[in-house]
Amino acid sequence: MPASALTDRLDAAVATGAEALFARQRADGAFVFGARRTSPLNTAGAVIALHFADPRGSAEAIGRGVAWLCRNQRDDGGWAMPGVPTEPLATAVAAAALQLTAAGPTGPDHTGAHPTGTTPDRTALGRTAPDRAAAVPAALERLAALGGAEGLPEPAMAALCRQLHALAGLPYQGAPRRLPLELLLLPGLSRRLLSLRLPIFAAQALAQAEHRRRGPVGRALDRLARPRALAVVRGAYEREGATGGFSTDPWLTALICLGLARSGRAPDLTAAAARWLRRAAGPDGSWDLMPLDVTWTNFATAALLEAGHAADPRLAATRAMLRAHQQKEPFDAFGCPPGFWGFSSPRSWPMALETAEAGSLLFRLPGGADDGHARDGIAWLTATQDSAGTWSLCVRDSKPGGFGPCPQMTAKAVGALLDSGAPPGDARVARALRRLAAVQRPDGSYEALWYRGGTAGTAAVLEALTRAGTTDAHRRAARRATDWLLRTRRDDGSWGAGDGGPGTVEDTAWALRGLLAAGLPPDHPAPAAAAHRLLEAQRADGGWPPSPVHEYIRGCARYADEGIATGLALRALAHYRTAARAQEGS
Repeated sequence: MPASALTDRLDAAVATGAEALFARQRADGAFVFGARRTSPLNTAGAVIALHFADPRGSAEAIGRGVAWLCRNQRDDGGWAMPGVPTEPLATAVAAAALQLTAAGPTGPDHTGAHPTGTTPDRTALGRTAPDRAAAVPAALERLAALGGAEGLPEPAMAALCRQLHALAGLPYQGAPRRLPLELLLLPGLSRRLLSLRLPIFAAQALAQAEHRRRGPVGRALDRLARPRALAVVRGAYEREGATGGFSTDPWLTALICLGLARSGRAPDLTAAAARWLRRAAGPDGSWDLMPLDVTWTNFATAALLEAGHAADPRLAATRAMLRAHQQKEPFDAFGCPPGFWGFSSPRSWPMALETAEAGSLLFRLPGGADDGHARDGIAWLTATQDSAGTWSLCVRDSKPGGFGPCPQMTAKAVGALLDSGAPPGDARVARALRRLAAVQRPDGSYEALWYRGGTAGTAAVLEALTRAGTTDAHRRAARRATDWLLRTRRDDGSWGAGDGGPGTVEDTAWALRGLLAAGLPPDHPAPAAAAHRLLEAQRADGGWPPSPVHEYIRGCARYADEGIATGLALRALAHYRTAARAQEGS
């Protein structure tokens, strides 16, 4: 393609992509994508929680949730979000939900009096009792074919499935794991070991302490630890404005509600969580994934800045929205200082990735050098940097795995520090890069907590290494990361997870930016083919189609997201256009 024709095509793609993003901007400046993102896992979790917390007051919500699960069971017997292959976790939890509610007063086959004095509309609620009874064996058969719950890569999720199946009277492998309530007597250790799971663990361990027989020493430890566990959950509840929701996430809220309900402790919190879950139910009876207002806004704004819209007056509201969503109070449950961002509301739980991205954006918007909110975000990142130099999700020095040190989050934090004006030789940057060079996988790739495969992490770390790397070790790591990206390019010019699977818009966009950052010219076959693939994939409305590359629960639950796909593709193409123009002018 002639250079002029390519430039024209890039200009058109960038312009229509930018307008596609602005079309999703709310009046408050946030970018929001998709009215509904229904989740079988969240729906099943909410049904189980309401079944234990308030079965009669929640009869209508439970019945509709059960009916939705029955209607949306796949032909293979399992469940997952749209576009995602059937997943064992969603299938295991849905089977437990259907079994638990089959005989009680909460199912759609119940013919007794409804709490409101009316009789539920059994036709509207979906399948009949025999249909629902057949759903459970089909789910268990599919679960076994997928390797069972024991095959889940997250031990905590395997243990949860054992617990739910034990409660439902379904077969399960192994014994339910004991949750040591006494761990909460050591706040620092419990935070580092559990991180984001701390309030969930506290609620579930409270429930287990009520139902598991223990000796005198164990009972004494439980008595000592109960106040601490209740304080953790109540602290998070009050920190979020006493709405009853936890991190604006139906899954987290359901797990905490379930634990509290079974423990019999804090009935006010149980009732509040149940009310929140009922309000969060969709009109079709399902529950969505958590909202991602800050995450979507970060991806959209980063793309628009790359596309040349830094001075666009429409982004003034977005800057105000990001400032308003920064949290000015500490989050004591996690031992986090103020100054962070979460992924959704101004009260959602702390996230290093969103904090790094939002802080970086505020620095890059007009007047960013003097932005106090951006400086507060950098102060939070500085305070939470792991002793080894990396960043974990929200708790400093979290246990590796789960929510522990993440190369991609570390690379993003390095980028925010550089955008704040820190030089490459800054001690925080140097420590991070030294650690990144040390944790590179033997094949040259890097991990990302929230994205499957190696492309997202490898591309992000490659950008950080080439922006700030100053040593031979940094340069060697960058070369190996570049080689990995080039080796994993698919024959059609796209990228996937690096495992031979299909290419995606998201992975192709990550790889394109990484390779350009590494110094490959835009006419090199790899970035040129990547740009072509992104141009070809753009939809008529200016956006890009998503793929299930995002980890909702690491290795266990994935989803696709249009806002992130469009933001990544537009940012990569805008960056490629800038590089192509520079090459033409040289």
